[in-house]
Amino acid sequence: PQGDWYDQDENEWVLVLKGKAALKFEGETTERVLEAGDYLDIPAHVRHRVEWTSKNETTIWLAIFY
Repeated sequence: PQGDWYDQDENEWVLVLKGKAALKFEGETTERVLEAGDYLDIPAHVRHRVEWTSKNETTIWLAIFY
């Protein structure tokens, strides 16, 4: 839901395989836009959320928790 944050107990590595999305991290003023091929490592308990995904194409993610 809009305004909710993910706060996970594990690290998360995400890769956008198709499409486009923006992640927002608590305390940051700008979104991080990821396109196909972009990846990001999110440490445990770093609060974040998905702000949006592509409207005109499906966005497919690969997420690995460790």
